[in-house]
Amino acid sequence: MLLEDIEDFGAFIKSTRKKYGITQRYISKESGVTRSIISNIENCKVKDTRLSTAIKIVNALNKGLMTIDLNELK
Repeated sequence: MLLEDIEDFGAFIKSTRKKYGITQRYISKESGVTRSIISNIENCKVKDTRLSTAIKIVNALNKGLMTIDLNELK
């Protein structure tokens, strides 16, 4: 399955990542998707991407947004 609206997806990833100070390197490390692929998606240099790749990227982005200091829970 391929994402058809890759331009909107790339813009979403890039703007969210920048807004919250998350790097492409972080997303790459957490998702297993290379930084160059993430960059290409963000900059609309790919025509399509697999849904599984998009899910990995979004999950890594969510992980970066939901950082919780466990000491605060005590």
